[in-house]
Amino acid sequence: MNIKLEDEDKERDTRDEEEEEEGGRNQSLALRLTKILIFYLALGFLGWNFFSFIFSSNFCNIEEVIIKGNDYLSKDEIFYKSGIQLGENIFKLDLKKSMDSLRQEPWIKEVEIKRVIPNKIIIFLKERKAAAIVHIGEEYYFSTKEGIILSKSDKPEEEFVLPFLSGLEIDGIKIGEIIDKPEFRLALEGINSAEVILPRRFCRVEILSPDDFMICNEDNTLKVRVNRPEVIISKENMLREALEKIEKEKLLVDYIDIRFKDSLVIKLKK
Repeated sequence: MNIKLEDEDKERDTRDEEEEEEGGRNQSLALRLTKILIFYLALGFLGWNFFSFIFSSNFCNIEEVIIKGNDYLSKDEIFYKSGIQLGENIFKLDLKKSMDSLRQEPWIKEVEIKRVIPNKIIIFLKERKAAAIVHIGEEYYFSTKEGIILSKSDKPEEEFVLPFLSGLEIDGIKIGEIIDKPEFRLALEGINSAEVILPRRFCRVEILSPDDFMICNEDNTLKVRVNRPEVIISKENMLREALEKIEKEKLLVDYIDIRFKDSLVIKLKK
């Protein structure tokens, strides 16, 4: 009988110990969860205060806009077109909106804008290159080799340093539009080919028809009539010989015609 009571006491003690251990584990888990919760609450509080500070403090207001890569456009023009405001919070600036605004400018081919914490903005540009001056209607325009109209030019023809193209049958065109006439590209290729074989001799080309071009020097004393740009290169030697003959014999020439196969014609003035 005594043995049975002792066994019951041992079982009771064992259950008590297990309950104490389980209670300890529960308290330990609750404590850990409490600590984790307090940690994240503190972290969230600090984060909220930090973001509240950088979005409202003058410390992060834009003080300087640095512009790189511009040759034709002025820094003032680029700054205005970007829509960036000095004094604006750097984190509130909509970079995509500013880049989209700048891409509306035909001179700008590529653009990237970066924040430099705490108060600087850098605008990186890649501009398009003007390849010709084009006379359309009553206006003069800068154009790329692809025919993109970049802007108007108010310079008189004799001051142009780029190839000058005239004779395009276009009533009018807007800034940013593309000249879609095949003769534009042929004319530009023609005058560039002439420049290759006789540097600094030709600067103008008049489009007489889609397959007929007159390439001229500045004062119209030297004119070459051609129908395809590649003909200029293929007849380089013939053209040089004709020029030597003209200079040697002091001929009064209207133009040199190289449109005919395997031949060249010097058309004299009447």
